[in-house]
Amino acid sequence: MKELNEKLIIAIAGVLLLAGLAFYVLFPSEKSPMTEEPTSVKAYDSIALPTSVTVNADWPEAQEQAKGELYDLFTPPEIYVNSRGEFVFRTPYFVSSDDPFGIELVDVVRNPYRFQLDGFVEEDRSDSSKTTILIHSVADGRSLRMSPQSTNEEYGIELLDWSVSTNSDLDENTRVVARLKLRDSITNRIVNLRHDQNLYEEKISVLFAVEGTNEQYILDGVNTSFFIDDIEYRLDAIDVENQTVLVTKLIPDNDPITELLLIQSPEEASEEEMDTDSSSFEDAFDSFF
Repeated sequence: MKELNEKLIIAIAGVLLLAGLAFYVLFPSEKSPMTEEPTSVKAYDSIALPTSVTVNADWPEAQEQAKGELYDLFTPPEIYVNSRGEFVFRTPYFVSSDDPFGIELVDVVRNPYRFQLDGFVEEDRSDSSKTTILIHSVADGRSLRMSPQSTNEEYGIELLDWSVSTNSDLDENTRVVARLKLRDSITNRIVNLRHDQNLYEEKISVLFAVEGTNEQYILDGVNTSFFIDDIEYRLDAIDVENQTVLVTKLIPDNDPITELLLIQSPEEASEEEMDTDSSSFEDAFDSFF
């Protein structure tokens, strides 16, 4: 009975589906979407394009903006930041060459201040006015004997303050330090001296010698240069502690060459010459075979 009811329900559903399809086919819907015509139509007008004209331009060659740097509008230079935070055109690295550099480093000289404190003589430690201060004049090598708060008009100095202190280190070694403050009327400044330390000027002099000649050049400080014919040698950096300098060789129409120069002793120079001579002899000997 149950199976008969299921079949009857399925048959009725099938009849209803067929009847619906037949009704949809025999009586289609006459409603269709209405399209509205635009109220106004804007006519399209073409725009005439201007005719392009080819123009030939001659770009000038790049001019030298910084020493050893050529650049134009479309090829800006490489800019670097040095240790002081300044923008520079020089590369942080340097390019060396196997060719002879042309100059040698002879000496790196720290210029001493024109007066140095040599020492003192105390007659009465409780009375500083009886102390004799020994001052060395670098210019003429003389030793000036002056008392505190005195003036030497010939050398243009006035002693402003004088003190002697005694310090002890961890090993209980006693160290006496004498300090002198003076006014230098020649240089118009106030200078502090110590008897255990030499005082140097900020300016450092560097002495160069031209290879193969007796010609020498002195440069005072970095960013200074000298010329040998049309070749410029520029002093870029000075290392006083290691007695070395960094020099750039600027040759027209060539890339700059930078070398690190150091002071060679006569023994090192002779050994280098012997090595060069021996290598030249070996090359000449090998050329026969």
